Amino acid sequence: MSGGTRQGKLGKPAVTADSATFLAKVKVVKQLATGNRPSSAIFSSQAWIEIGRSLKLSGRELQIVRGVFDDRTEFAIAFELGISPHTIHSHMERLYHKLTVSSRVELVVRVMDEFLVLTISPQSIPPLIYSHRAISHGSLTT
Repeated sequence: MSGGTRQGKLGKPAVTADSATFLAKVKVVKQLATGNRPSSAIFSSQAWIEIGRSLKLSGRELQIVRGVFDDRTEFAIAFELGISPHTIHSHMERLYHKLTVSSRVELVVRVMDEFLVLTISPQSIPPLIYSHRAISHGSLTT
């Protein structure tokens, strides 16, 4: 076929790594736009460790990112971690700078994007996307 489009089964365009990443990003953005936010339970503990390592996040930064995924306020994250809300705010500002984002939504999309990069990387073993607890209950929600 001309035009450079690869064909998959039944003559439909083949899904490439780039198109799969794009489609996953679109899905996350649609979820965020409709108020359906992902929670930290979407990833297994091992996946969170790999995401944190890949993004060069400290343990505390990773805890805060997980709080953002759970749609917790800075105050709620601070209470949960036993530290000042001002400290959380400082961490958030540094996270925004480190990950080159400017909002909580962009932060979530950036983390999801990193997960997808790790998943499609040929040299890595894809981490489980859903936590074991969510799968064991027969659904994808906790």
